[in-house]
Amino acid sequence: MQTRRLVPILLAVALSADRAHADDAPGARSLVNTSSSPHVKFQNPDLNAVRWTGGFWGERFALCREVTIPAMFEVMQKPDNSANFQNFRIAAGLAEGEFSGNHWSDGDCYKLIEAAAAVYCLTADPELDRVMDQWIEVIAKAQEPDGYISTQIQLTERERWQDLKHHELYNMGHLLTAACVHHRATGKDNFLDVARKLADYLCTIFLPRPKELAHFGFNPSNIMGAAELYRTTNDAKYLRLAKTFVDMRGSAPGGSDQNQAKVPLRQEQEAVGHAVTAAYLWCGAADVYAETGEQALLDALLRLWEDVTERKMYVTGGIAALHAGEADRRLLRRWPRDSVHEAFGAPYQLPNRTAYNETCANIANAMWNWRMLVLTGDAKYTEVMERVLYNSMLSAVGIEGRDFFYTNPLRRIDGQPLLSNDSAARWSDTTPASPLRCFCCPPNVARTLAELNAWSYGLGKDAVWVHLYGNNVLDSRLPGGGEIRLVQQTQYPWDGQVTIAVEKAPARELALMLRIPGWAQGATIQVNGQAAGIETEPRAYVELWRRWIAGDTVQIDLPMEVRMVEAHPLVEETRNHAAVMRGPVVYCLESVDLPVGTALDDVRLPRQSSWQARHDADLLRGVTVLETEARQLPQSSLSTALYRPLPAGPTSRIPMRLIPYYAWANRGPSEMTVWIPLSNDTPQ
Repeated sequence: MQTRRLVPILLAVALSADRAHADDAPGARSLVNTSSSPHVKFQNPDLNAVRWTGGFWGERFALCREVTIPAMFEVMQKPDNSANFQNFRIAAGLAEGEFSGNHWSDGDCYKLIEAAAAVYCLTADPELDRVMDQWIEVIAKAQEPDGYISTQIQLTERERWQDLKHHELYNMGHLLTAACVHHRATGKDNFLDVARKLADYLCTIFLPRPKELAHFGFNPSNIMGAAELYRTTNDAKYLRLAKTFVDMRGSAPGGSDQNQAKVPLRQEQEAVGHAVTAAYLWCGAADVYAETGEQALLDALLRLWEDVTERKMYVTGGIAALHAGEADRRLLRRWPRDSVHEAFGAPYQLPNRTAYNETCANIANAMWNWRMLVLTGDAKYTEVMERVLYNSMLSAVGIEGRDFFYTNPLRRIDGQPLLSNDSAARWSDTTPASPLRCFCCPPNVARTLAELNAWSYGLGKDAVWVHLYGNNVLDSRLPGGGEIRLVQQTQYPWDGQVTIAVEKAPARELALMLRIPGWAQGATIQVNGQAAGIETEPRAYVELWRRWIAGDTVQIDLPMEVRMVEAHPLVEETRNHAAVMRGPVVYCLESVDLPVGTALDDVRLPRQSSWQARHDADLLRGVTVLETEARQLPQSSLSTALYRPLPAGPTSRIPMRLIPYYAWANRGPSEMTVWIPLSNDTPQ
């Protein structure tokens, strides 16, 4: 009898030892912990393994730490802000009052704690630690004895699990993720204990697969959260929970395209419905595949990626074309089609002025592509990820780090919004100094900026993958053993020269996997000042094998030519238009940069334009602008006629200056366009 009692005790000790070992493994403290995932190409580095040392992303990390996160904690103390911590105080019995905000507001609070945890991991800021502990204590007191927590239900007359649009699982999913990140950043269990208690409750509700909850869950952050909790605790039931959440989608009649519940994910052929819920679903499915290797999941993700990137994604990486309504059913593969909002449209349905492109959807697109990169090692996913980060993610936050866009259109005229959730522009009073009625996007931007260092490298047994270029230091152990320390210096994205210095490396051959962007035709690589003797292929990783020693340097030169790009001819809104790019950055024309009296719609861009790239350190916190000579139509802006005679041709030449799209709407009221009409004139 004593022996029988001893067996589970010994097993528990063994599991505890295994977990301790796993926690010490390279990548076990990463943002998305793939250190033990059997179906990935490489592991992600620990949260503190990569540190920005200035440059483009370093400056934005500093702004996030010093301005954005404090401003958000300030505004989220205000009950009239749509996302606020006061709801937790009321639910905990520490204050009196009624619920205020949106159904999804709890999740916004968890995202902010996650952002703070990521910053704390790099800075050990005691004030951040204090604030996080303060609110985690309140959240723990607000949690029901059985583990349930959702203040929009607890503080109202609503019953649990009655309406998927009450967003219970969305909020809970963000809690699970934030708690895992907090545990890895601080080593504390206070938030993780809340998460485990919640997840144990969710297992009792959803693992039996009750029929009445077949379609439950609108925005499935819960899949990522459950998968990450499994990776943190090694408790297999949390992986079963994540897989169950994937299996539930479309598992019974009556589901809607709006939240990808009409068709099971494994059978889905096209990207439909709400773009955030879609990309979150795909992120969660990618996490499940990394652990299970189920081919049907990967096949579905590959099909959907092709549909999104080849037919439904903006040049900025934005992915939500429709504000509300239905896509044209004649263009869809499936009939009938549900009404949708904040959603994908039909193939090539990509309007510019009414482009929704919710910030959370764009960020989710980057998150999904990052996960697909980890699964496959294919640089095409890094390409999309980077496209979003420099453009449709970054456009959501003002250059001072305190004001935000919910939507990210590619054209704005008259300074007025066309979409109900869009602010008039950043020059309106939309900063954290004043409350906002929908606050899901600001903390999502904050956590992305705070955690982006964790996206920048991958670690293989005998390889280091370099995904993002920027001034940073990678200091880590490799899964195959040995320490690696790389120092990266560059002015990217304004300049294409990147230098990587090896300061520490294991005494064996290993590969530096250097990403060559799809636009970098003719990229070259030198090692210790000599040509590496290896061909580079755009949109691919170059394998640079060598026994590296301290003092070795690698120099990558990526040509930064200005590119004028066109869309597929089925994108009707951009026929005979061009967008302009340099490196990973999409540019735009803002009316403030035109000569006085020149209307935005009177400008034409010659097809054979000659461009000058010039860095202006004093403009918009430092940007590289593109300058050329454009054409101005004669008096067309004075006509109010809906239809008018075709102008005989441009009659005047005007200077044109383009700025990065991410920096628009930071200089007062102005009009803006990414796509510029073309002229057949050749500049002289």
